[in-house]
Amino acid sequence: MKKADYSRPDYYSRMAKEKGFAARSVFKLAELDSRYGILRHGMRVLDLGASPGSWMQYCAEKVGGDGLVLGIDRKPLNRQLKANERFMLSDVFMAETAALRAQYGAFDLVLSDLAPETIGSKFTDSARSIALAERACQFVEYLLKPGGKFLVKAFQGGDFDRLLKFLRTRFAKVLTTKPKSSRSSSREMYIYCQGFAKGGATEVARPKLRADRIVRGPGREQWPSSRR
Repeated sequence: MKKADYSRPDYYSRMAKEKGFAARSVFKLAELDSRYGILRHGMRVLDLGASPGSWMQYCAEKVGGDGLVLGIDRKPLNRQLKANERFMLSDVFMAETAALRAQYGAFDLVLSDLAPETIGSKFTDSARSIALAERACQFVEYLLKPGGKFLVKAFQGGDFDRLLKFLRTRFAKVLTTKPKSSRSSSREMYIYCQGFAKGGATEVARPKLRADRIVRGPGREQWPSSRR
């Protein structure tokens, strides 16, 4: 299977540049927010895989000065943060949720647009994507407020259905969707969850997926986040 080439600018890439956003992915979040009413004024938002920062930009505008947006990524942001933004330079597998909770408290919304470095293998790319989504679930278990919201990206295939099954045990409502601005060649899907039922769970709470063996292996640092 040939690896997709996303280096060529498209309509959404050009629009993002014109509007001053760091990446085309902002239009995915904007579309889903318009459809589901995800963001509101005053929310506390955790953005996993935040670099280059377009989702943080959008969220910071939506939550306003009474809200907070914390981004985490192993890649830096090449822009100045707004007053209601914070950024942590860290691999999501190395960030400690207990320390984050102690410093920032709980969040109303957790976003994960984490994506693996793809190699063109449907099975491997999907497994790596699910592993990242699973890690995002750990952040949710420890840092999301009861009744909170979660938006996570995952590639179809492999353990995708198991991930959905797990999320339905944690949230009152779970929806799957693919934004119009997603590239047609991409197998990415977004899972939007509402009504978190188990706030303050332990650090070890996690879905039992076959991707566990990938997350726990010594090669975890091979899969940085990357937004397109």
